Amino acid sequence: MNAHISSFTLIIALALSSAARAQTGSGMDFFESKIRPVLVNQCYECHSKQSGKTKGGLKVDSRDALLKGGGNGPSIVAGAPDKSLLIKAITYADPDMEMPPKGKLPDAVIEDFRKWIAMGASDPRTSAPVAAPKTTIDLNKSRSFWSYQPLTKPKPPVPQDVSWQRTDVDRFIKAALEKNSLAPVRDASAAVLVRRLFFVLTGLPPPPEALDRWSAAISANPDQGSALNQNAIAGLVNALLETPHYGEHWGRHWLDVSRYAESTGGDRNSVYQHAWRYRDYVIDSFNADKPFDRFIREQIAGDLLPAANDKAKADAMIATGFLAIGVKNVGEEDGEKFAADLVDEQIDSTTRAFLGTSAACARCHDHKFDPIPQTDYYALAGIFRGTDTRYGLIKAQSRHTTPLLDLTGMGPPPAVGQASKEKLAELTKARDDTAKAVEEAMSAIRAGENVFRGILRKIRSDREEAAAALEAFGKSGEAKVFAMGALDLKSAPVTRLLVRGELDKPAQVVRPGALQALTRTGQSFASVQGSGRLQLANWIATPQNPLTARVMANRVWAWMFGQGLVRTVDDFGSTGEAPSNPELLDYLATRLIEHKWSVKALIREIALSRAWQLSSEHGEAQFSTDPDNRLHWRMNQRRLDAESVRDAVLSASGDLNRSRPLGTFLAAVGEGNVGMNVFEPEIRAIDTNHRSVYLPRVRNLIPEMLELFDAPDADVVCGMRDTTASPLQALFMMNNPFVMKQAELLAKRIEARPEAEQVDLTYKITLGRAPTDAERQHTRAFMEQFSITALRDIKHQLTAFCQALLCTTEFSTID
Repeated sequence: MNAHISSFTLIIALALSSAARAQTGSGMDFFESKIRPVLVNQCYECHSKQSGKTKGGLKVDSRDALLKGGGNGPSIVAGAPDKSLLIKAITYADPDMEMPPKGKLPDAVIEDFRKWIAMGASDPRTSAPVAAPKTTIDLNKSRSFWSYQPLTKPKPPVPQDVSWQRTDVDRFIKAALEKNSLAPVRDASAAVLVRRLFFVLTGLPPPPEALDRWSAAISANPDQGSALNQNAIAGLVNALLETPHYGEHWGRHWLDVSRYAESTGGDRNSVYQHAWRYRDYVIDSFNADKPFDRFIREQIAGDLLPAANDKAKADAMIATGFLAIGVKNVGEEDGEKFAADLVDEQIDSTTRAFLGTSAACARCHDHKFDPIPQTDYYALAGIFRGTDTRYGLIKAQSRHTTPLLDLTGMGPPPAVGQASKEKLAELTKARDDTAKAVEEAMSAIRAGENVFRGILRKIRSDREEAAAALEAFGKSGEAKVFAMGALDLKSAPVTRLLVRGELDKPAQVVRPGALQALTRTGQSFASVQGSGRLQLANWIATPQNPLTARVMANRVWAWMFGQGLVRTVDDFGSTGEAPSNPELLDYLATRLIEHKWSVKALIREIALSRAWQLSSEHGEAQFSTDPDNRLHWRMNQRRLDAESVRDAVLSASGDLNRSRPLGTFLAAVGEGNVGMNVFEPEIRAIDTNHRSVYLPRVRNLIPEMLELFDAPDADVVCGMRDTTASPLQALFMMNNPFVMKQAELLAKRIEARPEAEQVDLTYKITLGRAPTDAERQHTRAFMEQFSITALRDIKHQLTAFCQALLCTTEFSTID
């Protein structure tokens, strides 16, 4: 009700007229005679569809809108005036919520509102349902599409040359190659394979001693005539899968899929101070080899799953951060639209991440390409509308704030620097001081001194930040533990299909349910309790779902080979690509299930195939037939992802901190709105030598090096990153102070070794191999060139040499 008062006289007249009428008749009569006139004349100007304004996200021109409320929640609780925000606002009980803002309503009018709510808040202003358009989608016919077919386990073919393959994966690859009259290239060398395994499984380069040790083991004692020792390769694969760095790297893959970021993006880009717990949950899940079906269930409905203990329960609740970390336009004034957009983002992310399907395209009409009628969209919307999404934020950041999940005492530790009785006292004083300042400013404003309004906004922001920080402590000063996530609402709202997606055009009621094209048992979930999220999670995670295992198996293949069997990894619909080897895809999907949904087991099976161990060398004949290498006649040569480039630079210099920081580096930024210019320098200035997965991930403000090397901005699901080649990348490696500093540290590391070893060691550290004779000659010429310049000091010569190697394409490439 942030309305400008049309006339104080009108309010008085309405109040007197209201008081003069006999208080008889039904609740509807009471509303029509005493409530509707006040709403129309004093509130509709700023809180109605007709005015085009919804200040505070609130509309008051329908019963549904009042019940839903704005950014602060429902405006009225029928039968409970003292619990209704509307009464709190019109009685001026909260200085942040005084409605109307230029003067309090007469006591008689306020009393009428109390009585109306106590009587049950009768309100005839409901939107009449409209007829929904009929679908033209033939679901039975659509179920014949390749990705909607039930999953089967194809029998591995028998190639003509049975001596080449090592695994069943190789049989599928070799048979496809022979069908196209192609032959694979030779196997990779031991050193290349060691470096490939380290980077693909952990995102880090092999230390020189590990490179030498494993290369020697893999080259020695050939197994059954093979060029490489497969037992040694298996030993290295197992060792790398057991390091914590595996989870950091493969967890980063999933963080791309889950559009992980630490800010809202959108119109204000406010900071999520607690998103990091979801990041750590993902990393820990990959390291623990959590079964992928359990991983799915926890992210969609972890709060509803049984747990062995408080710690397990807390972890599962943190997992639901998947639903909370998406993009939000937190400055949106229309509360209904904000809620609808929130649900839409959750539908899009859930279906793309787990099913490779863009169900959100059916928000306004039947999907134009895939068999998803509009009713399916609203069946999913009903699930998420019944969900209480907890993402936090304070009023200074958002028109739409929520509580966080309180996990205090359940096991997870508080963030660094949070627990302190001195900090508690400091925050208490800040809150009290700002509260006093608010009262003083309010008094000045009421006296007509409007110049204080801007000051008041700043003071209120300070008070909110102090209060938010204070909430992180219990009364005795112990630190509380919060997380983003989701819970079920106590009462799930009825969901109607919206014609053309318009909020004021509700059609028939749609029950929570699944996508009909992927189920033979009907759309709605039987005996839905709560939101239906648990049923949705179980439906997605079942082996009978034709998409789930296929999509994840394809993601694993893509992260191993650089491209998926289905190259459109997030789109298994009609606008996506068909698989290059559909039998192999189904084989991998069924193997994932047979491995009890173990991602590590599937990685191991692929890594031990001969197809994955091939060289990346060029083959002219093969290239002329299959230039995109869809048949896998060689290994794809590819650039490292952005995080691995940065981590490799830190690893080469010896400056990489391999421990995990507790919390987020954004803690120093506070609760502020990062979209304001004042916060960008602070975020850009954050510096750490921890692994890149722990760097701040603010939407539209990615660390420069990661941005240049194509890290996604996390607006949407990203199962496969773009890879670009830009002069800015080379300029960064040549001129950025970070790279120059690491080159200096690498030079110090090399300088301590005997001169005869320096060149070979530098090559092993940076490129994972020894230099060729020609490269040794070039290096000597390089050093001699600098010896006659200002860089006569060996330290400076080595630094220039080290940086030159860091700048090479080979440094940032996997063969």
